[in-house]
This record gives sequence, structure tokens and C-alpha cells, in this order.
Amino acid sequence: MGNFITSVTKFILTIMFFYHINQVIGYFFWSVIPSPEEMKAAILIYFLIFIVEIVLANLCTYLVFRVAKKEVV
Repeated sequence: MGNFITSVTKFILTIMFFYHINQVIGYFFWSVIPSPEEMKAAILIYFLIFIVEIVLANLCTYLVFRVAKKEVV
């Protein structure tokens, strides 16, 4: 049961970090990045941003659980 709760917590925390990272990137960079109608290659830029957001969200989740594990031990 503990492993299930840890997995669900990691999943929810990753989704939350992804949302907040997406909001920060949107706030700072959406005026700079061209829309797909303006530039056909912009689809690749959006895909790369999506990948970077997922990686950062997983990294943040990993760091939170690493710090929590140090606090317990």
C-alpha cells in the first residue's frame, strides 16, 4: 500500500510541476515563439518545449523525494 501511495504522489506532483513550469514558460516566452500559422517549423519548437517541461517536472519531483528521504533518515 505504501508503494502505491508513493507512486500516486509522484505522479500528481509531476503533473503539478509540469503545469507550473508550463505557466512560467508561457509567461516569459510565448510572445517570442512564433505561432504554428506563422512558421511551419514552430511545431518542432513546441515539441522540444514539451519534452523540456516533462524532464524538468520529473527532475523537480525527484529532488523533492530525495530531500524528503534525507529528512527521514
